[in-house]
Amino acid sequence: MRTRIILTGLALLATACFREPLFPGTPRSSHEPSPGRQRADTSAAAPPGEHVYLTAVRFPDGYAWDLDTCAVDGDVWIDLYRDGNRIRSVPAGASVHPDMHRFAGGHLYTDYSTETETVLSRNGAELFRYEGRESLRGFLVREDGIHTLGQDRDGDGFTYRIDGRVVFRSETGEVLGGFDGTGAPGGALTESGEDDVFYACWHPSERGREYHVMRNSERYLSFPAADGTREILVSDGVVSRVQSKPRSLVLEVDGAAVPLGMTGGEYCLWCRMAAWEGDVLALVCAKSADGKRYFLQTAGGRKFTPPSGETVSDLLCDGKRLGWTVIDRKGSLLRIRWSDGSVTEGTGGYLASGRCALLHDGRLLLALTGRDGVPNRFQEDDARTDIPFNGYFTSVTVE
Repeated sequence: MRTRIILTGLALLATACFREPLFPGTPRSSHEPSPGRQRADTSAAAPPGEHVYLTAVRFPDGYAWDLDTCAVDGDVWIDLYRDGNRIRSVPAGASVHPDMHRFAGGHLYTDYSTETETVLSRNGAELFRYEGRESLRGFLVREDGIHTLGQDRDGDGFTYRIDGRVVFRSETGEVLGGFDGTGAPGGALTESGEDDVFYACWHPSERGREYHVMRNSERYLSFPAADGTREILVSDGVVSRVQSKPRSLVLEVDGAAVPLGMTGGEYCLWCRMAAWEGDVLALVCAKSADGKRYFLQTAGGRKFTPPSGETVSDLLCDGKRLGWTVIDRKGSLLRIRWSDGSVTEGTGGYLASGRCALLHDGRLLLALTGRDGVPNRFQEDDARTDIPFNGYFTSVTVE
């Protein structure tokens, strides 16, 4: 059973809305990475207002990064783009995985683990390090410091930290959620109000896994072992979950349960959750002897049924607009279907991480990695801009 937490308390969207393509008419050459070993850094020239930032991993020309297993002959970089132009490059080192670098609070952050420590850098310069090898599942930049939620790489525990200082430590258990598909800006961490940070975890017990929602360093809510918890959502301090029960699946919002539309012989293979239009929504992948079926349902009773035969991979939701991604057998993005019945078609490419797709104030933003001769590109709704380089996009952010 795979259990995730999607944390949506932090507002992802600002008030402004792009009414035109974000960088229309710019020549292809302006997106080409410059040659050589020089570190690009023009980030200080950012004009006022909102900008779209893309992160990417770039390999030397000629290296087949999606096929080769041998050592790279040349430099590998983590690139930062602003509005389609590359503004910063830092050596990738051991931080090539999409979970190990991110743009937040105006800076490019990278992390990696040595044999004994975890090291966090900002814009290529080491910021701090601490004892323990951790995979960062949550990351927030706040006024009081950098909040991280790290799963042990060696062992079964996890640690919540501020600027590397331990706030809460558990020697057992696992963080729910993270950067591997949630798309949430803080990963497994979310803010609620000025003071509180929420996250969720499970701990082993004699009866099975016990699930807990944490507020800062204190336990906020717990679910008993073996009670069927499948997915947890924390939004503005309200806890919702999907729970498996004998012969049924329910969506529970602040303690009130609503049956989800499972049929006889089906079981829940996986599910996702999101806050939408003042309600809570669940996307369910149901499995039976006849195959897979996908459906979406809110606690208030609204239902959406994707066409039969399509493979749905995830939700896109900004609290107002709602869509879901449809992929082919290779994982390429075919299209996005919207709750109003409209469709945004894809033209090849795939999402290398859950942070490569974003709804910003109702506008669709995609950082698509090319396949089968299609170049990497940025897409805003139906407007597409090629950004060719030898590598893959890892995130899209608006700040």
